Amino acid sequence: MKKVLIALSLCLALGATAAFAGGDAAEFYAKRCGNCHGEDGSKTSGPSGGVMLKGQSAEDIKAKLMGYKDGSYGGKRKKTMMRMVEKIDDKMLNDLATHIGGF
Repeated sequence: MKKVLIALSLCLALGATAAFAGGDAAEFYAKRCGNCHGEDGSKTSGPSGGVMLKGQSAEDIKAKLMGYKDGSYGGKRKKTMMRMVEKIDDKMLNDLATHIGGF
């Protein structure tokens, strides 16, 4: 019985580690993006309006995120968004774009 519990605990621990390895786009969005853009991307960012993410394709989102990252894209909130994406690796940007594109 004790061996079964140890094995089960190990499986659960490894599964949890694998789920968070490399980051999780949905969790990242909820923590870093959802406050301004809404839980499902339907909120316009900022008090004077802004961008609604819902309805945009993953390809468009990825292009915009990459543009923020390299400084080639953005309007009034360019600096804010540049800070949000500057330390995100390209895989997470791609995963995030795919997640947002599914709204």
